Amino acid sequence: MRILYVVILLVAALVLYLSWIPDPKLVKVTFIPAWISRWADEEIFEDIRTGVPLLILGFCVGLLPIVGPSENISRWAITWLLLTALVILAELGQLFLPNRAFSLADIGWGSGGGLLGLTLAAIAKDNIPRFFKPTKKV
Repeated sequence: MRILYVVILLVAALVLYLSWIPDPKLVKVTFIPAWISRWADEEIFEDIRTGVPLLILGFCVGLLPIVGPSENISRWAITWLLLTALVILAELGQLFLPNRAFSLADIGWGSGGGLLGLTLAAIAKDNIPRFFKPTKKV
C-alpha cells in the first residue's frame, strides 16, 4: 500500500512540474522517453496530454481503500474534485510563465482523465477480487 502512496505523490508532483516548466515542449525533458515526448508534442495532442497523467493518478487514488463509489459516493466525488483542483492549480501557475498559457481545455481533459481513472479503479475494485477467490470443490 505504501508504494501506491509514493506513486500518487510522484505523479502529482510530475503534473505540477511538467505544467510549470518554462517550455511546454516535452522533448526537452530528459527523463521522459522519446516516444512519449514525440507523442505529447504533437499539436493535436497538446490538450489531451494533460488527461493522461490524471487518468493514472485517478486510477491510483481510486485504488485506496477509503475511495470508491462502493464505499462512499461523497468521498469519491470529493477525490475527483481534488484531482480537478490539482489541474486548476497547474493551469493557474502557467499564468506566471511567459511561454505557457492558461487553458480551459487542459482543465477539461485533466478533470476527465481523473474521472475516468477513478471510474476504472472503482470497476477494478468491485470486480478483480472475485478472480482471486478460491473455488469450492464439491
